[in-house]
Amino acid sequence: MTRPLLSVVVPYYGVEAYLRDCLESIRRSTLDDLEVVLVDDGSPDDSVEIAREYVDLDSRFRLVQQDNAGLGPARNTGTAQASGDYLTFVDSDDLVPRRAFEQMVGSLEHSGSSFVLGNAKRFSRTSGVRQSWTHQRPCARDARATHVLEKPVLVMDRMVWNKVYRRSFWDEFGYAFPAIKYEDYPVTMAAHLDALTVDVLRTPVYYWRERESGDSITQQVFRYDNLLDRVVSAEQVLDLVDSRATPEVRRSTHDYLAGIDVVALAQAFAVVPPEDLDKTVELGTRLMGRLQFDIGKRPRFDQLQMHALRDGDAELLVELARFRDEGGLVGGGRITRNRAAPWRFDIGFPGRRRSSAPRKAFTIPTTSLKLRSTVDHVGWDGTTALVQGTAEITQVPIRDDSTLRVNLVSGIERIELPVERIDTTDQFSGRSRVGFRTRVDVPRLAAEHDLVWPVRFELDLDNGGVHRVAQLQGMRPGSPTYPDGAWLSPTEWVQPGKGPAGAFCLHRSPAPVTVESAAGEGDAIRLVVHSPYALNRADLEVRLPRGTLTFPAALSDDGRVAEVALPGAALATGDEPDDPFTLRATRAVRLETDLGSHQIVWPAHRRNAAVDADGRLIQLTRSPFGLVQLTHGPAFPAAVAARITPDRLVVEGRRWSSEPVQRITWRRFLPGTDDYVEIPCAVSDLGPEAGVGGAGDTGAVGWQAAVDPAALVPEHDAPSHPGAPAAYWTLFAELEQDGVQTGVQVICEPGLMAQLPAEVTTQGRHVTVTTAADSVHAQVR
Repeated sequence: MTRPLLSVVVPYYGVEAYLRDCLESIRRSTLDDLEVVLVDDGSPDDSVEIAREYVDLDSRFRLVQQDNAGLGPARNTGTAQASGDYLTFVDSDDLVPRRAFEQMVGSLEHSGSSFVLGNAKRFSRTSGVRQSWTHQRPCARDARATHVLEKPVLVMDRMVWNKVYRRSFWDEFGYAFPAIKYEDYPVTMAAHLDALTVDVLRTPVYYWRERESGDSITQQVFRYDNLLDRVVSAEQVLDLVDSRATPEVRRSTHDYLAGIDVVALAQAFAVVPPEDLDKTVELGTRLMGRLQFDIGKRPRFDQLQMHALRDGDAELLVELARFRDEGGLVGGGRITRNRAAPWRFDIGFPGRRRSSAPRKAFTIPTTSLKLRSTVDHVGWDGTTALVQGTAEITQVPIRDDSTLRVNLVSGIERIELPVERIDTTDQFSGRSRVGFRTRVDVPRLAAEHDLVWPVRFELDLDNGGVHRVAQLQGMRPGSPTYPDGAWLSPTEWVQPGKGPAGAFCLHRSPAPVTVESAAGEGDAIRLVVHSPYALNRADLEVRLPRGTLTFPAALSDDGRVAEVALPGAALATGDEPDDPFTLRATRAVRLETDLGSHQIVWPAHRRNAAVDADGRLIQLTRSPFGLVQLTHGPAFPAAVAARITPDRLVVEGRRWSSEPVQRITWRRFLPGTDDYVEIPCAVSDLGPEAGVGGAGDTGAVGWQAAVDPAALVPEHDAPSHPGAPAAYWTLFAELEQDGVQTGVQVICEPGLMAQLPAEVTTQGRHVTVTTAADSVHAQVR
């Protein structure tokens, strides 16, 4: 039997709801030369039937069964059965991008390193896909043949599953997972120290599920047995670095464990039952006694919890943890000016006269107060940009007598803009006058000033004697991340968006190539673009990971208009999705001409141009910066318009299947469970989609879903965490897939994203329609 190139070890236990998706993501890997060792760790559900299904379906899958022993021993069993030249591990509720194994093995084949690690993303049904905080810094840049001694930030890379190991390296050092939870970190740290070199990939190679139920091992952070294993794991890591690592790596590891594991242990006291209190205190003092780090460099509240842990003060630990759990740290905690020392502010944390922490832990200097801003809406009144956002100083409640100036910054020149102050949600999750609106008459200012592009916005806020000046930032999920642009003149396009250092800017594009029209017709998308220059040749290029698709364009007699047909079948063939969760791919599009290569601006975009190619929806859409790009993915219903009044919330959209959309609901997952509540919408089929905003794509049909916003107001507030909305809803559509009814998130097209958020007040509560992770949400505050 031929030795496989890569062995993939997948232990599973109680993951019937997730296992099939995990195994399917592995099966679709572009690296064919692999074996998948499935280890049934005495799973009590029907996971084994899914495992057997894949063993029968694909000869590369093998099943090994054992009595329940835990994740670490199950991984050891799988490793013993694996025979590949390389070795990797996948947790059974997670997903792997198609090219991940190929990219990681290819890196090792090129570099000769001991193992390779890659970036990771987190995903869930409510929050979509986002960057994993744990991997953001270690995987910020590609690095080949590096080492933890050279890059101490790699001590944060504690997981085993975002890696491929050279099997000879693994066997040389005889790694084995301990029979505890948090078994990854001791093995990962040992491998980092033992490695000759390691490779680092910035691209995401792993999708890490965040369960709504909170029942994965890493989410059960506050149970005593989990805390004990966490401390044991930390001690094993400390044994390694204290005996073998450089001072810098030791210091980085101690600091990292203090900021993550100690904080998690301290916060457990919010829910520790009385019978576990004393032994949990012992765990805390045990870990604190082992760590060497500067408590004074930690955030103020962390300092209080760490001093209480070191002192074994159970009463104060419980009080502090409950204070955080009940929202005491929302907005960083409210502060008041210290009368005796007006250059300092007091924080109302518990334990002021009982904690052994220095008095300064209950105060903060004025210099630590920063101006915090968001961008909440961007629109246009003709050629006048309308910008709405928030401006507040961290931890300082806004006062009625506060003053705010907004300047447009052009090079070194500052141009004062009109400002209207408004009430909106503040940093403490209340309502106050932190909001503002301003207007920018772009043509008038361009005529009066020699504008230096991109132009920025500067906020100048004086609140209660605290004065701060900073750039307007805060483009975030829920913000208008796909804002519309406008014409400054017949040949100059202005596009709002992010600029240097995350600042919100207006960007100018002189003489862009633009879209005149785009629509799905039959089995192809027909795109017409306008060039400011006469062209002799033009081809449209769609850039794929493995090459480029080229489609010739027909030019008008004057060479300024190019028309091209993009056949859906050609675009869907041989290009699989990057994202194993959404099953969508995004590709760059350019117009290649005799005058060079051009990005294409889509000024009048209101909705995507789409065609259904055998169940995969091929779409021309726009990027956050207003540029044409191509996506393909499942032909799920998409929202293209929304409007809300105190008694009616209406979402309109498109579908491509022959079956009508029979059921659309607003779904809210209950905290700590996979259960959810639904509010059904009144659904209408609108027929050919001209009813939802213009000429329709062939085969698309419009739908409308309506609900009374008051129905979204919960009887009892259920925020997912302190400061979160009282209720957070996601729009779902129910489809039939392979004979099974499945709920899928309704996709939000960029044209609608540019118009959101939209807010209304009903029953004394604020209901906001917004978007995050390309889906439609409603939040209640």
